[in-house]
Amino acid sequence: MTLLPDQYTCIIDEERVESTPVEFRLLHTMVSSPGRVFSRDSLMESSYVDGRIVSDRTVDSHVKNLRKKVSQASGNEYLIHSIYGVGYKVE
Repeated sequence: MTLLPDQYTCIIDEERVESTPVEFRLLHTMVSSPGRVFSRDSLMESSYVDGRIVSDRTVDSHVKNLRKKVSQASGNEYLIHSIYGVGYKVE
């Protein structure tokens, strides 16, 4: 996976995956430490740089959209894992 921060895009298996700025920051955070479980709170802090207040369920919604985009490009729907009661990780 190659991240293109200036375009909010990643390339997976030669497929371009465009994302929103928040989705991209979520992915960038998780990809920076594969296998590490990130709490929803830590993902919110890294993804919402303008300090706005959002619920942890908002993160769930962004991850759901991101998971769909990534799985379509990679053919792997399990690249982004949910860790029940904790958060998410990328493998």
